[in-house]
Amino acid sequence: MKKIIVGLLFGLLSQLVWADKSHEDVVKTFSQTPEVIAAMKDFAASFGQFRSDNGLDSVDDLKKSVFAFYDKEFTDEYKSTGGKVPDLKLAKSIDDDTIALQYYYIVKNTSKVGEKNHFIDAKDKSKWNVAHVKHHSMIEEFTHDKNGLYDLFLIDLSGRIVYSVFKEIDFATSLTDGPYASSNLGTIFKDIKDVAKGEVKSSKNAPYFPSYEDNAEFVGAPIFDGDNKIGVVVIQLPSW
Repeated sequence: MKKIIVGLLFGLLSQLVWADKSHEDVVKTFSQTPEVIAAMKDFAASFGQFRSDNGLDSVDDLKKSVFAFYDKEFTDEYKSTGGKVPDLKLAKSIDDDTIALQYYYIVKNTSKVGEKNHFIDAKDKSKWNVAHVKHHSMIEEFTHDKNGLYDLFLIDLSGRIVYSVFKEIDFATSLTDGPYASSNLGTIFKDIKDVAKGEVKSSKNAPYFPSYEDNAEFVGAPIFDGDNKIGVVVIQLPSW
């Protein structure tokens, strides 16, 4: 019953908050909801054990499939958007944790490019998947259906994107030393991670490679569990 009540309150929040508040107010309010705090804790706690939960001693075979996705599906969408072939060298400089998560939730995701947010359950053996099944639908509804946002990211304090709604190729990467650390998303993470509770930061509007070079603007706020900072939430606004 408690979970149902929390869900109903969260749904009501998502319907009301957008009409009367700025993006900054929306992300500030969202960062303080119990659902987001719980999701941040669950995804951060389970991210680092994803490979061991699934018995992945090596990701070499998974890497081939992930990079084949980059070379085909991502490249096709990139070309259709910008008319040129992407340089994937930097994008492919990802670690084993990123490869594993992207394999299960992008490559094995049966939804087509641009609709990866519809995929909920990879049916793998990880605690991260349990968290995804638990939290994704509610966050996805807030992000896309209710508020028309492009994407939403939960980022731990080390800079790891432990969750995103749309599962583009920035999903599960590090904003500290990964391929998008110098992007406008990486910059806003660095701006937010040391600010006080209730503060909000915005990035410039600039082309963003994982979104096929569409212009992207990010707005984010820290997530606190009581007095303890546990992560960062960032929303990606629709391109303009």
